[in-house]
Amino acid sequence: MIDHYLDDKVELYEFLEQVNYALSLEFKEKWRHKYSDTFISIFQDRIINSLATQKPIKLSSIKSLYVKKHKYDPKIVTEFIANIEIDLYYPLIYRDANYV
Repeated sequence: MIDHYLDDKVELYEFLEQVNYALSLEFKEKWRHKYSDTFISIFQDRIINSLATQKPIKLSSIKSLYVKKHKYDPKIVTEFIANIEIDLYYPLIYRDANYV
């Protein structure tokens, strides 16, 4: 029972570290050269909004935000999602049936 509690605590810590990294200047500096400041800011703002509203983010809504609202190429968005290893942000960001 204690081992299970410690495993959960470690997982939570690692998840929070990952979210903290995604919101950091270090993350922005790493990816802005490939995608742009604005592109990264959109992602960071979406995470902040999710935390503020306490609602998880559907991966399809992230793609839709970039493609429909901000007019980014879907291939670039898909590449970004793969490059940042989006699954590391689960359960904050999750793959839904509408994500293609």
